[in-house]
Amino acid sequence: MTRSADVVVIGAGIIGCAAAYFLAADGHRVVLTERSEVASGTAAASGGWIIIHDKETPAEVALALESRRLYDRLAAEAGVVVHRTGGMMLATTPAEFDRLRHQVETATAGGATVELLDGRALIDLEPELARDLAGGTHCPDEATAQAPQVCQAIVTTARARGVEVLTGGAVTAIGVEDGRVAHVVIATERIPTRAVVCACGVWSPAVGRLVGVEIPVTPRRGHLLTMTASPVRRPLLEAGYLDVSGTAQPDPQGLRTIVQPRGDGTCLIGSSREFKGEDRTVDSDLAERMKQRAARFVPALAKMRPARVTVGFRPYTPLGRPIIGWAGPDGFLVATGHEGQGITLAPVTGKFVSDLVAGRIRQTGFELPP
Repeated sequence: MTRSADVVVIGAGIIGCAAAYFLAADGHRVVLTERSEVASGTAAASGGWIIIHDKETPAEVALALESRRLYDRLAAEAGVVVHRTGGMMLATTPAEFDRLRHQVETATAGGATVELLDGRALIDLEPELARDLAGGTHCPDEATAQAPQVCQAIVTTARARGVEVLTGGAVTAIGVEDGRVAHVVIATERIPTRAVVCACGVWSPAVGRLVGVEIPVTPRRGHLLTMTASPVRRPLLEAGYLDVSGTAQPDPQGLRTIVQPRGDGTCLIGSSREFKGEDRTVDSDLAERMKQRAARFVPALAKMRPARVTVGFRPYTPLGRPIIGWAGPDGFLVATGHEGQGITLAPVTGKFVSDLVAGRIRQTGFELPP
């Protein structure tokens, strides 16, 4: 029997899985395809902080909040594990603390609940923090989730709703007839479809070229250290991280501290940002500098050794925002370019995709520029 679909989603990372889930919830016949295995790309080497109050505008905060609410839906419907930890940003100087004061204003204007805390109040929340910090913020709306677990939980429920998941084969062609998507080819199989979603992260440009669409996404390499224990209960971000949002990068490796506890008792230390293609070589000197920088905020980390160092690739775009919307031939939809915001924005991106396909909306405001 010939396989067919209403929508083929290319890429089974966290964005593609979320898109397939919400499309299936609308009743579409969905094929989710992945050239390797589910969650084997960026999701396999990513953090898991659903972060809200670091955004640059109130509108971005509101979007992240909506995505956070959709995580609660995924928890109820698909068994996605969400740890409701809250999250913190930390300032080492009075100037950074003033900047966080402005960040609180932005976040609260977008609907988030955020507290501005002095150094003593920080210690009350997280006793292992350095005693000389100038202050920080706390956003109780935030949470953590592990991207591979999110993907697997979504896929299990999506399969029960009729989604076909094809792994181990790359899409080699997308057929276009009379200006509209007509089919995809995976290995030797031709699958008729009326819509295709490109959710391939750093590999999106190759898929875009199959239909003549240039997708400006580049791999941005990042190291993550996994520690066997976590001295803190909430994810932490240094205020200086705000300097590397969007297209800005104050130093060649974009080194700024994130400390993120995980549900299994371990914690992650990040992060770095480099443009080195798809080079997966671990830079041990960089890893050590990441640990020492994190110890400035959590001194107990100085004496701990990482159990593992991983290298992953974020889908960077010079637009400084995700790309979500129709492009090229009718029926071709792009959902990529989230860089470090994939875990946060995956549910709302999946909902955007389903709303576009259903015709509930025509645009998202995140389309490719003309």
